[in-house]
Amino acid sequence: MNSYIKAQITNIIAMCNVFKQSCELAAKKDDGVINREEEKQLKEINKAVEEFKKRLEKIK
Repeated sequence: MNSYIKAQITNIIAMCNVFKQSCELAAKKDDGVINREEEKQLKEINKAVEEFKKRLEKIK
């Protein structure tokens, strides 16, 4: 595999992890608590991110 493409895949996987953490912090930001709706949204985000990361790992 092209080493530059591999590096970009590695970078975006790391950014996915940062995105997940940022979403969790954002959910707590307004009132300090993650409510049911936010929890549901976070689960959907986590699922989508993990699926995306798996697809990228297959390419790598």
